[in-house]
Amino acid sequence: MKERIKNVLNYKKPRFWVVVLAAIIALAIGIGLLANPSQNSYVPRIITGYMVIEDDLLYIDEVEIIYREDTERLEELEELGESITTPSGYYIYNPNTDKQTYKLTKETTYSFVDYSFLFLEDGVADRLYTTTNIEEFMLHLNESYSDSPPAQKVPFFIEVKDGKVITITEKIEFTI
Repeated sequence: MKERIKNVLNYKKPRFWVVVLAAIIALAIGIGLLANPSQNSYVPRIITGYMVIEDDLLYIDEVEIIYREDTERLEELEELGESITTPSGYYIYNPNTDKQTYKLTKETTYSFVDYSFLFLEDGVADRLYTTTNIEEFMLHLNESYSDSPPAQKVPFFIEVKDGKVITITEKIEFTI
């Protein structure tokens, strides 16, 4: 009889561990550890795109920047009928103009190229200015870009988390 009980317990042990493993996986998925990072609100995501700011909302039209050196990706797009030129060393691919919306907060950090010297002294080498003051950022956009609303033709790099904007970064290589 003892032998039979021992065999039953040994038989059920593997099933027990399978059930435990399944529960751990289900829990990990439930808390987002195994979810797609681009959809996981717990993981910051960098989005590159054209943006519009209205009040405390950022609307972004996501784009893909393809550099001249990425010949494989350029060939893929040309096969799809895209006419590709890279005179600036890159191509901005924007197949979909749908906009995503994110919330700006008092903690949002804005880093931009102050080439009009609104905030920096003449002679600052990289002209990179960083602030959490949205009014300063909006002044930069309004002074630096003539389109209305400003900066819709320049890609910005937006870090988002939980539906909120963490940082907005302008890079000199993409400024007009």
